[in-house]
Amino acid sequence: MTRRCRRAAATVAAWLLSSGSPLVGQTAGTLDIGASVVEYDGFLVSGAAVLAPALTFDISNLSVGGQGSWTIFESGNQIFQGTAAAAWLAPPREWWRVELSGSVGASKYADEPGNGHFLARTRIHFYGERTGGWVSGTGGGSFGGVSSGVPFELAVGGWSVRDRVALAGTVTGTWLSGDGYMDLLGAVRWTGPRVELEGRLIARPWARSGEGVGEARTGVFGDASVLVALNERITLSLGGGSYPSDPMRRVLAAKYATIGLRLNVFGSQRSPVPTITGALLRAARRDAASGDTSPARLEIPPYGRTRALRVHVDGATSVELMGDFTDWQVVALAKVGSSTWETTVVLAPGVYRVNVRVNGGAWQVPAGSRREQTEFGGAVGVVVVP
Repeated sequence: MTRRCRRAAATVAAWLLSSGSPLVGQTAGTLDIGASVVEYDGFLVSGAAVLAPALTFDISNLSVGGQGSWTIFESGNQIFQGTAAAAWLAPPREWWRVELSGSVGASKYADEPGNGHFLARTRIHFYGERTGGWVSGTGGGSFGGVSSGVPFELAVGGWSVRDRVALAGTVTGTWLSGDGYMDLLGAVRWTGPRVELEGRLIARPWARSGEGVGEARTGVFGDASVLVALNERITLSLGGGSYPSDPMRRVLAAKYATIGLRLNVFGSQRSPVPTITGALLRAARRDAASGDTSPARLEIPPYGRTRALRVHVDGATSVELMGDFTDWQVVALAKVGSSTWETTVVLAPGVYRVNVRVNGGAWQVPAGSRREQTEFGGAVGVVVVP
């Protein structure tokens, strides 16, 4: 290992924590334990063991989180890395929304000088019911040893969601101290009841080397990952492929294969599908535009297989729910707050139909869902569960 290897400590965690749109509130803590075989650009293959704790907290328009990692190579050398990030979403407009986010990260490899980055980003989201896109600009600072730079990044992306399949694509241009490169990325994710599959293909058709803060080479890269939920608290993860260098975040290009376990220490396991947010917002706006005046609002936090379905309504003495996921059997909710009622069900990602009843009255379409007429002349609420 040489000085260049320390750049590998910057991980995908910064991107995951700062790129997704915050969703419904939840605190979650995880611990990843795994083993990898890595071949960094220009170096020999090396085995490594990794221990990576993470903590995230989300509310309706704010998400904060942090992750650390401890990597031990077969040579005995070690990498310590830490990343923290936050993202804030402005209130939604008719078809667009502004997101502000930032991240800071640092790492240390063996006896080499440390390196890291601090970045801030503005992103404008445009969304429809099942498709959307964004444009963003990112700037900040990047340092490594005695070198430093002022990075800048422009990106445009698009997404589409169809039931359990999510597609996304981005075009990104990055400049840092004379270095410049363009990346084209396409990604697909399929989410089943217990399995999640994801594949990415990255093409770098243009790159220009500058003052040595990090080499950016042209080429085609790709990787794939599989997550298998063994139970509610333990997930098996498998992955492999290659990824390009990212001088902006001090990431070295590599080929890798990894296997590990993700332990859900507390909270629910998150399967990030940030594009779902636009679909839910669109459905809620259509519901309001249709004149639905239901006093009961349904909330389904988009985390894990076990969902705590919550109905918010004032002055209720009883709240009941039924849907296709209950075989249209009536389920009584328990009161958990002054105006909040809740039940827990197991739900795979997908599209569901549901109605609620308050104080034994008529069944109604809950606010927060999309109204749909049934073949029998009634109405039912339609919700998307990511």
